[in-house]
Amino acid sequence: MNRIKNFTTVQFIYSASIIALFCLLLIPLGITAEEGHEGHNHIAQAEAEEAAHDESAGEESHEGHAHSKLENAAKETDGHEGHDHSAQDQNFDAEFPITLSDEGIKMAGIKISQVTTGHIGRSIDLPGEIGFDEDRLVHIAPRFPGIAKEARFRIGDFVRAGDIMAVVESNESMSSYNITAPISGWIIQRHITTGEFVSGENSMYVLADLSKVWVNLAVYPKDADLIKPGMKAYINAIGTDLKTEGTIDYVTQILDVSTRSITARIVLPNQSNRWRPGTFVHALVNIDSGSEGLVVEKNAVQIVDGKTVVFITNCIGGFKPVPVKTGEQDKTLIRITSGLDRGTDYVSGGAFELKAKIVTSSLGGHAGHGH
Repeated sequence: MNRIKNFTTVQFIYSASIIALFCLLLIPLGITAEEGHEGHNHIAQAEAEEAAHDESAGEESHEGHAHSKLENAAKETDGHEGHDHSAQDQNFDAEFPITLSDEGIKMAGIKISQVTTGHIGRSIDLPGEIGFDEDRLVHIAPRFPGIAKEARFRIGDFVRAGDIMAVVESNESMSSYNITAPISGWIIQRHITTGEFVSGENSMYVLADLSKVWVNLAVYPKDADLIKPGMKAYINAIGTDLKTEGTIDYVTQILDVSTRSITARIVLPNQSNRWRPGTFVHALVNIDSGSEGLVVEKNAVQIVDGKTVVFITNCIGGFKPVPVKTGEQDKTLIRITSGLDRGTDYVSGGAFELKAKIVTSSLGGHAGHGH
């Protein structure tokens, strides 16, 4: 019994000691735990803020890197575009030189001229008609009235000065005499028949010398004060490819009541008889010479690969297109403001055929390049 009592006492003391020791340690441990918890929170917060800062810095770094990549890409693009433009300009000269054989040059109608200085002025387009030179128009009548014994020529025949055109028997002397041609020319009218009575009151023939003709241009009141003798004109027969140049010789001062116009006259040489009276024409009359500058023929200027060009000769005997800038133009000439020098040999005839050859070659390589 005493042994049990002693065990119980010992057990009680041991338990109390344990409880007392736990109570003594509880307060310090609680404080330390709380402080440790707060410290842990501060550390965690600091770490979180540091992580957030690092993430923000990372994003800024990433954005800066991306921005840098965009700038580099833009620079690369600009450089690439510049390279492409440079390559295109180089290829324009490199891809387009043309060489032709002597036969090819002949077939293309190639004509070489030199760039010169000239004037491009204002002009007026006037309608007109080819007429007889009235100073070379002869009405042939008999010297004495009588009966026509012979009428040897018809309308359209050509006679030479001294040819016998008709034979007339005089009523006074009852003898026959000859009517001869006073000039060489074409019979444009005939008013004689064998056996009929003829007299000096009527012409038997009208004879025209067509070695020269008149170009009669109609000038309407609004342009009347602009047209003066001495002005140069480019004449084109309507409906044909017949062209020539002339100078205004005379301007009438009286207004025609039927046409309400005055007439500007050009005396035109016609040794070949190509300019037939009655033919309608247009004449481009230069009324202002304009300022002087470099000029080429209009047909020399072509559009190749979207560029305005003129073909010039190169050192190997071929042709190549040179980009040019153009200014004013008239019926035959166009001003060159840049791209060519005075005296340069250029293709004034056959330029379109050279362009066609380039377009054909380009379409064969990659369609559309020659447009």
